[in-house]
Amino acid sequence: MKVLIVEDDDDKAEDVKFFIQSTYLVDQIAIARSFQSGLSDIMHETYDLILLDMTMRNFDRSLEEEGGRPHHFAGREILRQMKREEIHAPVIIVTHFERFGEEAEEVTLTELKDDLQKRFPDYLGTVHYRSNVDEWKLRLAELIDGLILERRP
Repeated sequence: MKVLIVEDDDDKAEDVKFFIQSTYLVDQIAIARSFQSGLSDIMHETYDLILLDMTMRNFDRSLEEEGGRPHHFAGREILRQMKREEIHAPVIIVTHFERFGEEAEEVTLTELKDDLQKRFPDYLGTVHYRSNVDEWKLRLAELIDGLILERRP
C-alpha cells in the first residue's frame, strides 16, 4: 500500500506515520507538508490512500518562510481539485479542529463531514485527532480496515 500524508504539523504527521507503519503493511509513506506540496504530489503520483489535514499552510515552511497564512479549507480544496482532474484515491480527513473557517464561513466538524460526504465520492470519513487520546487511532483503523475489506476479491 502506498500512502500520502498531507499535514503541516510535524508532530501530528509523525504520529500518524508511526501508527500506519506499526499497524499496516505499507510499501511507502510520503509526507507533504502544505496545501501546494500535497496537491502537487497527488497530481503527479498515484496513491492507494491519502490522509489529509483540513486546515494547513499554503506552502512548505522553511527557515526563511512561514508557509503563508493557514488555509482553513485546504483539504476540501484538494478534494475538489482531485474530483475536477478525475484523480481517484480514497481520502481520510485527519484533523484536530472541531470548527473551520471564520465568522460567516464557519462550519462545525459535523457540517463539514456532511458536505464532504455529499460532494466527494472518494472521501471515506474523518478522524478527530488529539495527541493525548488514542481514540483517533481506533477511528483511523476502522476506516482503513473498511477500505482493505472493500478491496478484497
